[in-house]
Formats: sequence, C-alpha cells, structure tokens
Amino acid sequence: MLNYKCCLQIALRIMALRLEEKVYRQSLKLKTQEKREKLQELVRNDQDNEDKRWRKRSLRILNTLRCINQSGVNSVSFWGLCKNSDRKQVAAKFYSFLVLKKQLAIELTQPAPYADIIATVGPKFYTI
Repeated sequence: MLNYKCCLQIALRIMALRLEEKVYRQSLKLKTQEKREKLQELVRNDQDNEDKRWRKRSLRILNTLRCINQSGVNSVSFWGLCKNSDRKQVAAKFYSFLVLKKQLAIELTQPAPYADIIATVGPKFYTI
C-alpha cells in the first residue's frame, strides 16, 4: 500500500510539472506575441512619422513653387531650385518632386536623360 501511494504521488508530481511546463510555454508565447505586436506598432509609428516628414517637405516645395508661379514664372528648373544645396537636400527635393508628381500637383518634363527637369503647374497644383 505504501508503494502504491508513492507511485501515485510521483505520478501526480509529474503531471503537475507537465502542467507547469505547459503554462510556462504559453506565457512565453504570449510574451513573444506581445513583443512582436509592440515591435510592429513601433515600426508603424516610425513609418507614419517618416511619411509626415516627407509630406511637410513636399508641401514646403509646393509652397515655394506656388510663390514662384504667382510671380509670373510658368515653369521651374530643378537645377535652378537646387542651386546652393548639398547632396542630401537635392535628393530630398528630387523625392518631393516625385511625390508632387504622383499627387498631380505638378507636371514634370525632361527632354533627355541627365537633362534638367522642368516642373510646371499640374491639375491639383492649388488644391493640395
């Protein structure tokens, strides 16, 4: 009878350990899932902030183009706009030009590869 009680206690202890292990694994899964969700949220927030920064830059360029247009100039040279700018600023202005073109705020023409890009008023130039 003593032997039976010992075996029963050992079996119960093994079952309890297995249950504890299952609970521990589930908690690890939950923590991993929570960490993954937090990381995804951080990435989304970072992308949103980046989009906001580019929107601000593009609007700044658009406002500059509007001022130039109101002074009577119908087209703007990209090279002229980038005069006295460093590489980073030129790249940012180029990207802003592409964003504004995509939004139909400006029309872009380039007569030949590596030639100057000319920006003119697009269909949504004054509505954005």
